[in-house]
Amino acid sequence: MYETIRPKVVHTAIKYLVEQELYKDEDKKFNENENTGEGFDDDDNWNECDDKPINPGATETLLNDETDDQNDIGIKFAPGENNRPISILMDLKVDELTFPKIYCRKQRKIKENVKLTYAKIAKSELRMFDRRCGRVSKLFFTYKKLQTRKFSDAISINLRKTKNTKKINVAQMLNRDYVNGLTHSDDAFTFLRCDRSSPAFWELKKKEVIAMNRQLGCATLLLTLSAGETDWSELIVILTQVLENKVITLEEAENMSYEKKCDLIRQDPVTCVRYFEHRLKCLWETLSAPCDPFQVYELVDKYARTEFQVRGSPHVHALLWLKNAPKYKKNNPEPIERCTEFIDKLISVNSKPTEFSKELISLQRHNHSHICKKHVKDSIKCRFGIPYFPMRKTMILEPFSDDEKLTKKEREEISKNRQNVIKELDKISKDQDNSLTFEEFLKHVNMNEEEYIKMIRAELKKAKVFLKRAPNEIRINAYNPMIMSLHKANMDIQFILDPYACSMYCVDYISKSENGMSKLLREALNELKKGNNTVRERLRVIANKFLNSS
Repeated sequence: MYETIRPKVVHTAIKYLVEQELYKDEDKKFNENENTGEGFDDDDNWNECDDKPINPGATETLLNDETDDQNDIGIKFAPGENNRPISILMDLKVDELTFPKIYCRKQRKIKENVKLTYAKIAKSELRMFDRRCGRVSKLFFTYKKLQTRKFSDAISINLRKTKNTKKINVAQMLNRDYVNGLTHSDDAFTFLRCDRSSPAFWELKKKEVIAMNRQLGCATLLLTLSAGETDWSELIVILTQVLENKVITLEEAENMSYEKKCDLIRQDPVTCVRYFEHRLKCLWETLSAPCDPFQVYELVDKYARTEFQVRGSPHVHALLWLKNAPKYKKNNPEPIERCTEFIDKLISVNSKPTEFSKELISLQRHNHSHICKKHVKDSIKCRFGIPYFPMRKTMILEPFSDDEKLTKKEREEISKNRQNVIKELDKISKDQDNSLTFEEFLKHVNMNEEEYIKMIRAELKKAKVFLKRAPNEIRINAYNPMIMSLHKANMDIQFILDPYACSMYCVDYISKSENGMSKLLREALNELKKGNNTVRERLRVIANKFLNSS
């Protein structure tokens, strides 16, 4: 709880609720003679702290960062003596009783002969003009109930599956080991596929991506799109109208304070996500149109995954397959030249474009933070490899082959040159308005272009694209001008050289939070194998382990 508790107000509310039909059916009673405890502790006079919170940011997240030893601290409810707890799936009034401020003592009414799933009911409530069902606490409760229902149904379905097509007699059915053996050996994980956050679900998606690569060939581009809620004035207009019933102009939305925008965004995460989904849908339609930003290269297919970052904003990774796009072939000059021409047509890092304003370019400029901080030996580096190396032209560089082995003296010289280059990059990266040319940059580090390229190749372990980049663009992420002007938020676009590595990144790396879940589920399964549980009990334990840890 994050507000001051006033016992008298709470008691008045409880007294009102127990008089309503919904609570009378549950046989709820209230003892009016119980002392409210008011007057025993004068907190107002004792407290010498002001009302301003010391760290307001700490109350803006629902992430649980406690250690295992601290998980026992908190409010827990247990059934009374001789009573059994009821599952939230069996309690038909659990929503109304749990959220009296939303349903206000009334049970949800559904027309007769109309069959609605809980998922459809939840979607309807989330889209209502009354935004109380879109609050974070209600969202998590609804999601937990939906997950529990999905797993309950999945367990029932899995228990009906067998891998034995022969006739079964009574003696076999009376044998517990035989019945347990009828289920698939990996059902302990496959029944979780119904949930998007489960490792089993993403294992299936990984296979789909690999199948697309086999059928369509190597994906052409990897596109990354971030949400920019505070920069989207249209969203601020919508949120103001929905939450405050007030119509404002785009200009008023642009001039609104950052704190006010953040407050609106926090109040209604559902509208923010729906707006992002709508923008994304419109963007895919534009990319599939004849006059798409990929020019003569038609968009054949795509695979997209949306993840939610720590701050709660959506983040999309998409693999794009373009028709007639060139394919990279190692140590083959002709395809490499066609690839670099293709890259220059669709990808840019120009810091002074004529198509749009400097504000959009600033969205692409990387600023170091604790997220990108990486300790390497005795130094601190950016895990994204920023600042990037300036380049006279776009190149695909490959590591040295076995025939190009460097001598010890050459490696020492390259290491020395690299240190000088890094120092110079750190220096000029702090000056956004520097007007150095690539040739002037080489003079500053006392190197010619051949030595510079050799220095870069010495650190490579696989082929890599280096974009044409001026010294004042070493902090700018790659973008497509047309997509950037439409999306109006941070983006990144890369030409794919290694299809398998890219597929694994798109499915594995961005699902890193689920990797720990896989380990947790395996440990639970190993513990269950030591016991004498039935198949149903095993699946229930695994489902509960997943629900309580996700």
